[in-house]
Amino acid sequence: MKLRPKPLMPVVDRLAWKLKWRCSNDREHPDYQSVLSNVKAEIKAGNCAWAFLAGPKYCINVHVLFDGESNALIQLVAVDPVRQKCGLRIECNPAKMQSGDVEKLHAVMRRIIGHREYNRLMREPLLQVFHVAVDILYLALDKVLVQYKNGQLMTVFGKRVNAKGIIEGYNFGSVESNYQTTVYDKHLERVHAAVMEIARTGSTGTNADPLTANRIRQLKKAINGCETTRVEVRGKKMLGLPLWKLPQQTNRFERFSFADLSAAGSELPPLIEKAFQAMCRQDGVKATLAAFKHTEYARSVPKYWRSHQATWWQPAQLWEQACAALRESRIFPPAAFEPPHNRK
Repeated sequence: MKLRPKPLMPVVDRLAWKLKWRCSNDREHPDYQSVLSNVKAEIKAGNCAWAFLAGPKYCINVHVLFDGESNALIQLVAVDPVRQKCGLRIECNPAKMQSGDVEKLHAVMRRIIGHREYNRLMREPLLQVFHVAVDILYLALDKVLVQYKNGQLMTVFGKRVNAKGIIEGYNFGSVESNYQTTVYDKHLERVHAAVMEIARTGSTGTNADPLTANRIRQLKKAINGCETTRVEVRGKKMLGLPLWKLPQQTNRFERFSFADLSAAGSELPPLIEKAFQAMCRQDGVKATLAAFKHTEYARSVPKYWRSHQATWWQPAQLWEQACAALRESRIFPPAAFEPPHNRK
């Protein structure tokens, strides 16, 4: 029996923000030496590790080490304090953070730059990156048609196809745009990640290597898991947006619409149906509907599209729910979500 697709609650998949913290980048300055000494103490205690980045914009770059799947990246002391208005940048993946990770991040930061200073700065974070993801269970990407309605004059449309010709994902939005949206097969991504992990670590034999045996179990779990499609809105350039303004941003999830090909709806002749689906995946829904306007299927094709619209996709509250998820993560204090004139 086919299970009805089930969208889950949004999760914050990537988050980066800056704080208006100042520190001299003179290596001999007492303030710089104090911060560097504090960072080295955290590394010695096993709480942090050096981060080696290509062309860093900050003098000190470290990872705060968590017990879960991901770590937080901390960048301190601006290389060019004249052009860089903020001397501290933090990046993490809230969706992968486990219990205690947020508390550890805050504790490490308070020891590095000072308890009062950190608490004061965190009341006014400036967002740089904000990615939100919604997983749809029991949905295979090759069983739906995806449309993204964008108010801009032009949108770059791309897709990723595997060796068998099955579409693994769609990307909407140009490289230069502040936002990019994407829909991709999360199930295939999990399987690929499990295979790459086994290939990366190698093995002396599955029976003799408990770690590899565990990874193989994870691979089998990924293969046998339910079909999952992920919808993401990626705010790549939030341009220092004050956190309290985040709920006011456009709900880009509402620009998506899906045609569920496995659901009941009007029918087309088999050849026309396949042609319509192929053209939608090649050129996009809007261009395909326009192409059928002056044919004998000018009415039946739009009717087919409308009759298969997914009723399970209800995006109106998704952005609001994503903002609520960020608040509930306790990464930022409650005051950071309030306009300055409302703060106590």
